[in-house]
Amino acid sequence: MATSLENSRRPTSASTVATNWSRGTSNSIGHNVSDRHIPVIKGDVNFVNTSNTTEATVDDAVPSHYIKEILEQLSKLPIDSIDHEDALEFIYDLFYMHSPLNQDDSRIARILIECDYCSIVHNCLIEFMKIGIFSNTSIRRSTQFILYTLWNFTGISMEFRIYLSNNKYFVEFLLKNFLEYLKNLKTEENLAKLTDNLNQSIISIIHNLTINTNHLNIEQTFHIINELLFEQEQIKTTERFRVTLLLCLINLNGKQVYENLMIYQSTVKLLFHFFKKIVQHEILMISTGLSAWVIAYAINKMPIDIILIDDNRLYSFMILFKRGMRDEKLQACFTLNRCIQKSTHAKEIIEKDGTCWNLFQQYKVFLHGEQNI
Repeated sequence: MATSLENSRRPTSASTVATNWSRGTSNSIGHNVSDRHIPVIKGDVNFVNTSNTTEATVDDAVPSHYIKEILEQLSKLPIDSIDHEDALEFIYDLFYMHSPLNQDDSRIARILIECDYCSIVHNCLIEFMKIGIFSNTSIRRSTQFILYTLWNFTGISMEFRIYLSNNKYFVEFLLKNFLEYLKNLKTEENLAKLTDNLNQSIISIIHNLTINTNHLNIEQTFHIINELLFEQEQIKTTERFRVTLLLCLINLNGKQVYENLMIYQSTVKLLFHFFKKIVQHEILMISTGLSAWVIAYAINKMPIDIILIDDNRLYSFMILFKRGMRDEKLQACFTLNRCIQKSTHAKEIIEKDGTCWNLFQQYKVFLHGEQNI
C-alpha cells in the first residue's frame, strides 16, 4: 500500500539534525562544522570521528522499504507537485538523519543505487531545464535537493561514486548540458549566489568521483574541467570553485598538471594557501568546502617536488601529521616519507621536530606496500 507523501515529511528538520551533528562529533582538522542552514551540504569526501557520540538505536533508522517506496513514487509524481518536492527533500534529509554516526550512510547509498536514483533525477533535471529551474520555488528547491544529495552521497560512499561514474550519460549531462545551462541562465541578482552554488555542487560531484577508481572518460573529463578552470582564471573571485576544478585535474592526471605547472601556478598557490589555513587555524570545512584530507590526497598524486619547492608546504604537512585524524595522518605520513626519500634538507627539518619525527617512526609501519608517485 502506497505511503502518502503528505505524511512523509521528515521527522526532524535538516537544520535540527545538522545542529545536533555539529556538537563535538568531529575533531578532524577542517571537518568540524559549527553551524548549518537549509539547504546545507556536507558534500566533500571526509571522515568523522564518532568516539564521543552516543550510538543510535535501530528505532532511529528509516526502514529500507519505506525509502524504496518513496523512490518508486518519485518516477510517478508530477514534477511540479509539492509531493514530488517533498519526496526529493525526504531523500536529501536521509543523509543528515544518519551522518552523525556515519553508520547508516552505506545502507542508504545502496538503496539509492538499487532504485537507480541517478536515472530518476536525470529525467527530473531535464524536465526542470525545460520549465526553468527558477520558474517557481518548488522546482528551484527540488534542483538543489537533487544536486546536494548527489554531492553528499558521492562524498561518503565509494559504491555510490562508482555507480554514478558508470552512468556516463548522466555525468556528461551534468558536465556539459547542465553547466552550460547554468552559465547562460539570466537570473535576478539575488539568485546569482545560488547559481554559483549549483555550479560548485556539480564540480564537487565530479571531484568526488575522481577520488577513487571510476568509469569516467579521463581525457574528455580533463579537457572539460581544464577549459572551465581557464575561464575562471579571468574572474579571480571564485576561489573555492577554482580550487575544486584544480583538484579534479590533479586527481584525473596529476602528472600532466605538474608538467604544465606554469599555467596552473596561481591556482596551485591558492590550493596550498587554503591547505595552510585549514591545518594551522583549523578553519571549518564548510568555510571552504574542502578538507585537509581531500587536499593532501590530491597533492600526493603529484611529484613530491611540488612540496619541496617551498618549506612552508612541508610545514603544513607536518602540522597535519601531528594534529590530524588517522586518515589525515596517513596521507601526511605518505607525503613526509616521500620528502625524506627525495630531500636531505626535508629530512633535517622533520628530524628537528621531535614530536613529528617520533610519530613518524610509529607510523612507518603503514608505509609498507605504498608506491611513490
